[in-house]
Amino acid sequence: MRQDWYCDEVIPGNVPVEVLVRTGNTLAFRPPIPGFGTDHVIVIPTRHVSSLLDLDDELAVELLATVKEVAAQVVARHGGCHVLTTLGDEQHNEHLHWHVAAGAGVARFVAR
Repeated sequence: MRQDWYCDEVIPGNVPVEVLVRTGNTLAFRPPIPGFGTDHVIVIPTRHVSSLLDLDDELAVELLATVKEVAAQVVARHGGCHVLTTLGDEQHNEHLHWHVAAGAGVARFVAR
């Protein structure tokens, strides 16, 4: 049986999250326990998609638009951010998700 925190808990509203953006097929939210960075947002499709490699092109456009909207908010607030998704053995939850993260706890490659 597949365990999927996003399908089982977040999307049906079983766990409280701060919603930033909701579209017909996407959800951007701050998780109840931040994964990294002082500002951490997760963007997901609201129907199950296992990973980026399984994403259809139509949903990809809507999902990327949501990622872009959230990233713009985080950049305006913090001056920059990381946008990250993982694949294969690096993916801890088999539901496509993007992290938009900024602040302390996120690797810095450029000094300000």
